[in-house]
Amino acid sequence: MSRVTTPLPRRTVLRGSLVVVAGGVAASAVAACDRGPTPDQITAAALAPLADAALADQAAARALAPQVPEYTNALGVVADQRGEHAQVLREEITRLDERTAARIGAAGDSGSTTPSPAATSTPAAPTPTVSTVAGMRGLLQQSARTAADATVSLSGYPAGLAGAISAAVTSMAEVQLG
Repeated sequence: MSRVTTPLPRRTVLRGSLVVVAGGVAASAVAACDRGPTPDQITAAALAPLADAALADQAAARALAPQVPEYTNALGVVADQRGEHAQVLREEITRLDERTAARIGAAGDSGSTTPSPAATSTPAAPTPTVSTVAGMRGLLQQSARTAADATVSLSGYPAGLAGAISAAVTSMAEVQLG
């Protein structure tokens, strides 16, 4: 048996082509839509100011240390611990969103998870100028409040990290420089 095929009417072919083209355009438009930041990007953005503050505190403590010899050791501890905070925060931010991590610290740093000592000691923003131990204590108290405030909007490990940093910085302000 032979099968007889009838040609499709031209209008049917044109309608089908139009549907295919319109569907492709619609799919492209939907794919190109910005869906906004992901939860990881939002968390990274919330942690970024904490990393910048850690770098600024580290630089301020290092700059103040030679000016107050009786606090040189304590300020060295503060600088070292704030540098460690910056590194841990950078690692978590990199895990969450590498683009946010790349904006932390030195402009030339690529956002790697193991920043060099030079990258960790160079803050993104100008280093706050503190000329007294009381000024440094105030700077640390502000950093502790910022970290504590961040815990409210975070959950899981990032919230615990911010809370631990807040407690550590409070301890530095009260014990190391108290």
